[in-house]
Amino acid sequence: MVNLFISYCQKDGIYADDIELYFKDKDIVLHRDIRDISSWKSIREYMQSIRDMDYAVLIITDNYLKSFNCMYEVLEVMKERNYQDKIFPVVVEKKIFNTSGRIQYITYWQEEFKKLKEEMLKIKDVINAGSIIDDLKRTQNITLNIDEFLGKVSDMNNPNISDISVSIKNKLIEQGILKEEQAKKSIEKGDDDIFSKLDIPKMVLNSQPTDLEKNKFMANNFSRINCILGKLCKQLEKENQNFQVEIEEIDSRTTTYEFYKSGSQVRALKLSLGNSFGGRENNIGISCERYSMGNNNSFNGIFSVKVEDGQLVLYSMFSMSGQKTMSTDDVAKEIWISFIQPYI
Repeated sequence: MVNLFISYCQKDGIYADDIELYFKDKDIVLHRDIRDISSWKSIREYMQSIRDMDYAVLIITDNYLKSFNCMYEVLEVMKERNYQDKIFPVVVEKKIFNTSGRIQYITYWQEEFKKLKEEMLKIKDVINAGSIIDDLKRTQNITLNIDEFLGKVSDMNNPNISDISVSIKNKLIEQGILKEEQAKKSIEKGDDDIFSKLDIPKMVLNSQPTDLEKNKFMANNFSRINCILGKLCKQLEKENQNFQVEIEEIDSRTTTYEFYKSGSQVRALKLSLGNSFGGRENNIGISCERYSMGNNNSFNGIFSVKVEDGQLVLYSMFSMSGQKTMSTDDVAKEIWISFIQPYI
């Protein structure tokens, strides 16, 4: 059995959910904080256990790179020699591939160290600040090591986020760790190469993402965006008793949201996945108010797929923030701030 540690920020749990669901029936033991840390157990001891695992999946988002706990887990991994051989980075935050992007995180932790140090100096007797001194040292270690870590990760040939689970499985098969999966793959493939037997030239696959990969990428992001919006709606209802949100999944490609304040509808929204312009690639469309119901194809916002540095990314073709590359979280935030929040 392979022990796989998922290191992530809980704000980005949807990525960890996808990986866990994929490996549910395979010979892999997945370790996640939400399941492995029982009540009143040490969080730090759990984070240190990452060194005992066969591999670690690091879901690298902006939240992750600014989280003390997540970066503490990174420091633990970095204690291992050739640690890059036992990590599977899931790079959501693409700006780490640029020098200026990496500098932003270095300066962020420099500022965090400076602020913590200034706060600690307010304690008159330093002998009373034992655990705080430890945190200060760890923060300094993050500051000293984050450049090396980001440099290692950005130099790796990281797969598309939508393909990460398959890529992890294939890597484990390649190393002979998932033996049952390897045998299954061999049986499915068969012993005979029928193409060679019939002297049929094999297809040379295009290195660029295919239409199928792009549409799967959009379908996955459509699901994730609806998941995030659903959580936002639940929190809205929890924190404001006079708000109710009716969410209806019409089908796998259409979800509607109706917002009620004291029983009166104040906003309606429809998210749809489809070929908005009659092309081969799927888009995510946003329709508001009267467009939210029925089959009207008028849109208030459209997000599409784009290939950037060999990676599939979301791209706002038509939205309040203009045309630009966005993450899944960015799109969900854009929808909430631009199309929902002003009306509730």
